[in-house]
Amino acid sequence: MYTPFTLRCAQPHDADAILATHRDSVSALCHGHYSAQQIAMWLDGRSADSYQPAIAAGQIMLACDAQGVAGFVEFACGEIVKLFVRGRAAGQGVGHALMLAGVAGAEPGSGGLIRIESTRNAQPFYQRYGFAKVGEGVFSRGGSTVEIEVVMLERRAA
Repeated sequence: MYTPFTLRCAQPHDADAILATHRDSVSALCHGHYSAQQIAMWLDGRSADSYQPAIAAGQIMLACDAQGVAGFVEFACGEIVKLFVRGRAAGQGVGHALMLAGVAGAEPGSGGLIRIESTRNAQPFYQRYGFAKVGEGVFSRGGSTVEIEVVMLERRAA
């Protein structure tokens, strides 16, 4: 069932909800593509305060529905830094709306590139918006030996 939502800029008081959305998205949508150990490392040590610089810079947009934050996108010039949707909101247009907002916010100017470091499971989503794979890599957090495989994607800005 479709749930209506609205987009708005994140405010400092939204940081806890952004963190909860990030955690929910990874737990709900990545479990089939990454191990429990990888997901635990991915989420370990994250804090709501880590979103505050991007919030202050106006670089996080939220999708909000009747239950609260359904998803968010963080962007910077030439990059979509994060795009996460809660499991309950997947497939309801939230990701699409956030993607459009993220591309608009990341727009580096005519002819520039917009880059994304994507999870394996999100790669097809980004490809629907014209992003092409340009490489692969891994990341880990906090000195952990556990690694998460990622895909680097990019597209020319409009």
